[in-house]
Amino acid sequence: CGAQCERAPGDARESHQYLSLMGFEYLITGGQGFFGAWIARRLLEEEASFVLTDLQPDDRVLRQVLSEEEIGSLNIRFGDISSGEFVQELVEEVRPARIIHLAGLQVPTCKSDPVLGAKVNVTGTLNVFEAARRQEGGVGCVVYASSAAVAGPQEDYHGKIADNAAHSPRTQYGVFKLCNEGNARLYWQEHGLPSVGLRPLTVYGVGREVGITSGPTKAIRAALLGEEFTVPFSGVTGFNYIQDIADDFIGASKKHGTGALALNAPGEIHDVREFLDLVEAEVPGAANRLHCEGDPVPVAWDCSESGLEALLGDVPHTPIGDGIKATIIEFEKLKARGLLSA
Repeated sequence: CGAQCERAPGDARESHQYLSLMGFEYLITGGQGFFGAWIARRLLEEEASFVLTDLQPDDRVLRQVLSEEEIGSLNIRFGDISSGEFVQELVEEVRPARIIHLAGLQVPTCKSDPVLGAKVNVTGTLNVFEAARRQEGGVGCVVYASSAAVAGPQEDYHGKIADNAAHSPRTQYGVFKLCNEGNARLYWQEHGLPSVGLRPLTVYGVGREVGITSGPTKAIRAALLGEEFTVPFSGVTGFNYIQDIADDFIGASKKHGTGALALNAPGEIHDVREFLDLVEAEVPGAANRLHCEGDPVPVAWDCSESGLEALLGDVPHTPIGDGIKATIIEFEKLKARGLLSA
């Protein structure tokens, strides 16, 4: 899945260059979520045209990342990504030049209700690819949120883990993401639809609310509120600051046009305790209030980033010290607006 597949015969991707004149530059699924809010923030800075879609109105994350004026300017459509009819009609209406597909359920929900997890994470992704390949003139690229969770734990591997390494994920969520990568490859081979799946690990920043790896972000918020907090995992992981991930998605959507890629995005490799020590050092009075316990996240972290480097050139990497400081600043802005709470 990580290797670029051969070019499909009869491919006609040139038309996507003028699709933005006829429709929107981007369609972003899961647009009210953590990734979606930050990608919207970056696209607003670029003055790009885009449409967000999500299941139902819920601006709790958007309000943490965007101003009220920015939220008011958003074009949002609501519907169920697991409905093929809804997705098809939406794509026909929006006519996006590129799709960034982020909609999905996190590890805890996929574990407690794997049927629902498959319906949203797998069927929903198939609906996006099917609508994209049916769009008249084609979609230039689909960039979708895969996950480092496609990998098993670090002990499954020897040496740097390549993009196309064989994986045995330890969660239903990881199995679903690996399935999506395989389907993306087939949509290139059979329909000539280009795609990139990105595999971040622990992504942190304002707006991160759900999922096992939301713990480090919640620790920063707790420190600013003067509270104790325990991250429910320990050990080494890959930390990605959310602004970097937003730039990865947007950059991949602009630069990729041939093949189906699934690319590691390991970020900065650190122990969770080191991350918390940096938070405590930055927030007065936070010393000894932040803890971590439990097993490490069962996902390998020693991954090669060569594929992402080949695609993007310079891969953005915010050192965790700088990313923590930036997150503290964002949380302090929310505190000043009365929006920071546990």
